[in-house]
Amino acid sequence: MDRSTPKDFLFHFSQGNYQAALDICKELELDTDVVYKAQWAHVATQKEELTPEHVDLLKQVEDDAWVVAQCLEVIANDWGLQHTILKLGVLRTEHHISGSTTDSVWSQSQMYLNDYLDRLETFIEIWPSLKSTVESFGSAYADFRDSNLVALAVDYARQGNSVALRSIFAHHQVAVWPCRFAILAEIPETMSPDQFDLPRMTDDEEEDVWMTDEPWRETSTEEYDQTMTLAAAEGMVYAPEHTNYLSWVHSQWLSSPIEFPTTADTVRKWYLSKAAAADKMGLCDQALEWVRYARLMGVRGLEQKEAQYDWLCKYVYSCDLTDKTVTVRLEEFEQIPSYEVLEGLLQHTNESRIVSDMKQLVLPWLSVCAHRTLVDEEVEESGPETLLYRWLLGTADEHLDWVCLVLEQSTPTLPDEERIIKNDRDLARLAIAVLYSTDGPIELLVRIFECLPVFDDAVENDADRTEQKQAREVDMVSLLPLTETALGLFTALEPMDAQGLTQIMDTLQNHLSSAEVLARYHAGVPLRWFLKNHSAEEQRQLCTRMASQAAGGVETGGRQFDSDDDWRELLVDMMDLHGIDGIGVFGLLSRTEIFETFFTSLLRCGRFRLAKDLMVGPGRDKTLDIGRAEQLVIDAEQEFFDNATTGNMYSGNMKLAMDCLKILPPTDLVNEEMELIEATHTLIYEYRVIDRPGIELMPIQVRQSSNRLDLIAKLIHTRRGIYKQPEKVLTLAKKLGYQDDRAAGVKVLAMLANEALVDEEYDIAYKLCRETVQEVRAISSDPQLRRRHNLGEVSEAAWQTCFSLGKLSNYTDYPRRYDVLAMALELSPVKHVRDVLAVWRQLDKEHPNPSQLDFITPGSALLSLLLPVQP
Repeated sequence: MDRSTPKDFLFHFSQGNYQAALDICKELELDTDVVYKAQWAHVATQKEELTPEHVDLLKQVEDDAWVVAQCLEVIANDWGLQHTILKLGVLRTEHHISGSTTDSVWSQSQMYLNDYLDRLETFIEIWPSLKSTVESFGSAYADFRDSNLVALAVDYARQGNSVALRSIFAHHQVAVWPCRFAILAEIPETMSPDQFDLPRMTDDEEEDVWMTDEPWRETSTEEYDQTMTLAAAEGMVYAPEHTNYLSWVHSQWLSSPIEFPTTADTVRKWYLSKAAAADKMGLCDQALEWVRYARLMGVRGLEQKEAQYDWLCKYVYSCDLTDKTVTVRLEEFEQIPSYEVLEGLLQHTNESRIVSDMKQLVLPWLSVCAHRTLVDEEVEESGPETLLYRWLLGTADEHLDWVCLVLEQSTPTLPDEERIIKNDRDLARLAIAVLYSTDGPIELLVRIFECLPVFDDAVENDADRTEQKQAREVDMVSLLPLTETALGLFTALEPMDAQGLTQIMDTLQNHLSSAEVLARYHAGVPLRWFLKNHSAEEQRQLCTRMASQAAGGVETGGRQFDSDDDWRELLVDMMDLHGIDGIGVFGLLSRTEIFETFFTSLLRCGRFRLAKDLMVGPGRDKTLDIGRAEQLVIDAEQEFFDNATTGNMYSGNMKLAMDCLKILPPTDLVNEEMELIEATHTLIYEYRVIDRPGIELMPIQVRQSSNRLDLIAKLIHTRRGIYKQPEKVLTLAKKLGYQDDRAAGVKVLAMLANEALVDEEYDIAYKLCRETVQEVRAISSDPQLRRRHNLGEVSEAAWQTCFSLGKLSNYTDYPRRYDVLAMALELSPVKHVRDVLAVWRQLDKEHPNPSQLDFITPGSALLSLLLPVQP
């Protein structure tokens, strides 16, 4: 076999047949580094992922300088291979470094390699926290290993990467420790401080070792110092951009290094700066968290600042800020008046929270108010409790139930530590002011009254009680102008001692008892009503309201009273309110007037059986005489009648009206009202008389009609054939109020006769005409009746009706025509006699034998006219 030549080597080398070239190189004893370097360069050119086989190529190269250079530059995505490469570079530098002859280049190279190794170990720890945001390990490590550690720490702090930050502090402490506070200051204030390793203090108020120094190599610190010294001595030259970067890093974080351990004041200020930054962003809760964490880390002197941020948080999260873009910072919060803060703390309270909010928010806040930097005159003059009192008094109008709960949690029977209002005099003043100044449910008022304290020094002997009573009357009258606002009354009661408050509370008890009675019957009045001297008319109005609303109102028929006993109890309570010797709510009213008011309501609610028992029963109270009782019954009946919507007297209000009249024995007035009810029933319900087309006639229209004969006329005109029943119509007219009015009867008969004429019922019309004329003769023959009635008016109706029938040519019953014309001549005025005679003559011409009188009906008007007058 022929021996290879250098030409063969060059051929294979140029063709990339590195194994063949290597074999020839070994055979010819040439330098194999050329092949290994070329093969390594080919891998780099192809940008292939490095493998252990590729790393073996570096190990085969004997040129240490070239190998070290490659180890400094190459980046592998596999940290195991990266570690092997860097270790290889360190191993190659050791051959060129001896104790006395140290080449600065080799030393610097070794420094870089060791630093890269250390950073590789650190980056392996950091990598899990970065791999979700970085594409590859190699590229991220390449940036990491050549970056300034302080700048890296700052970036990680800004990102909130506590894992990376801790790794740098732990493994590269010598490089970053002096500027630890500057680095940690870049942690976002929005992040929770307990995620990071932060400075803490010892009991001696010195900075504690809060981060253990864990270098990857024991000699790394000394090497770092030596390398820095060597670099300075050799005058290492950096690229301009690198120089500018280092200068910027130094100015930002290295210009004022802080030695370890630093003072407690430095640590305290650092934590306060973080809290202030969070507060400036409007994140008061984060500011509070930073201060609390500082205290947890042993930093002292932050108690007041923690309390300030705590109250700021409670205020911000308790109240609704009008402008959501506006934030309240601690500095601004300190300038807010104490009362406004209290209002904000209670802005979202409710019935279920008010007591707990008072104990957990308001009472602690009151203890803070006295020590605020803001000068509050109200707190300085009257004490911080005034703020609570002011809020309660201002809230009472809208939320009396809240005030009641607070006062109930302040009763003297509770242990002092559980009471919200601990001062008994203030409690009494508050309760009195609220009770006399607000309008609330009586149940709440009673509960508030039950919270009042009992003063031990109250006067007990009778003589003093008499003096108190006189003083009390003066005091209560003077309170009236002050009850416009609860705060005004509360302030006015401030000079009062326990004795004076006790006097007011005694009077208040009487007022509250009366108010309970009134409220029970839905006639409640505010307690301040009792402070005024009311006129008899005002008392009468209240008495009427009490009686009318007692059982739920007249509209419900007194449905809320289940039994008669409820009504009897109402009467007793009304009389009790009259008081002894007329000193009471209804003191200016007589007992009779109270009785009348009660019976009016009783009757209007339809309790007729009980009313009959109380009015005319064997055990009745004779305060109300029977005449007045009759009037009350009539008034109630008329109200039922007027409110009726139908004329049916067997149902609804008409039935109630009839039943109401049955309470008393029949009298003229009672009978008259009963007949009107019956007449209305007949008109509206039986005969269906209407007001006008499409509109029903109402009972009240019947009563209020100025001429009820118009209703009879409507009936006659709308009810066909009603003239055949004249007695019924006359009876109806009498029940409508014309019992003794015979003139009305004449008019009714005339209207019936005229309607019969319309229907051409001439014979019926004739009979009705005769009856009409007979009534007129009866009136004219009786002097008393003639005086009571207008004879001309009744004669007018009679003769016109007779004349209308007599002149009808269609009526062929001539004798009756002559008869009605004779009746017309008898009753007509002189000025109309010519008209009647004209019709008579016309009829005489038409009749062939007018002189024969055999057809004349005995007793007719015609006979009286033809017979000679007796001398």
